[in-house]
Amino acid sequence: MKKLFLSITTLAMVIFLSLGCVTKQVWTDKVRADPYQERIISFYNNPKEGKIIFIGEKYHYIFDKGAKEFSEFIEAKKRLNLKEKHLEIYASTDRFQKEKVLVHLGFTFKKDNLTQEQKSWLEQHNKELIKIPNPIEKNPNDNRPVVYEPNQTQIESYIVNYQLSGKRYKATPQVNSQVVKLKNPINIEVIEYRTEKKSMLYKIAMTPLSVTADAGLVIIGAGAAVIFLPIALIGMEYQAITK
Repeated sequence: MKKLFLSITTLAMVIFLSLGCVTKQVWTDKVRADPYQERIISFYNNPKEGKIIFIGEKYHYIFDKGAKEFSEFIEAKKRLNLKEKHLEIYASTDRFQKEKVLVHLGFTFKKDNLTQEQKSWLEQHNKELIKIPNPIEKNPNDNRPVVYEPNQTQIESYIVNYQLSGKRYKATPQVNSQVVKLKNPINIEVIEYRTEKKSMLYKIAMTPLSVTADAGLVIIGAGAAVIFLPIALIGMEYQAITK
């Protein structure tokens, strides 16, 4: 009976491990975190399709999950007087699928600095009002976590959080040189999870993006043309947001 049990167990393990390469790699590959620095030079948006694109110097990041909600928030950026100082970004790749990327975007608005119209918009959209300590120093440009002092005076602030997920692609100079650029690029750190063994599954594809004559972006090879417009152009003058 014991031999039979061992035989069945061994057979089950063989079948389980033969289901696919990814399953095998979960068992055999060691994963390590290896951060890299990215410089975001442009944002593009397609509210209808529910997709957002971050144009980085190294990669292009195309987000679909969570992008619709974030797109609605971005459309209100003029009303909220949205600035880089409100933003914190944390990004990482998927542990076992290198092309997948996850991003957390957090925005903090001090209640005392808002107009009644801004407060009403945030409350109508169920944004959370909490008390947080006043930071010792402002959030630095490299988006490291803000430093707080214990038992310091607390300030009422609205906290807005979004989680995006999608895929990244290798950037090309042809696209990056033609996109509408942010006046102030945003530097972020991306935590990249690497495995010791190389795999075809982990190769990152070249960007599928192409720039149109009017500075829009098009996904090459899409069944129906998916066109993205630069977020920075919404409610702003062209010259104000380009270099």
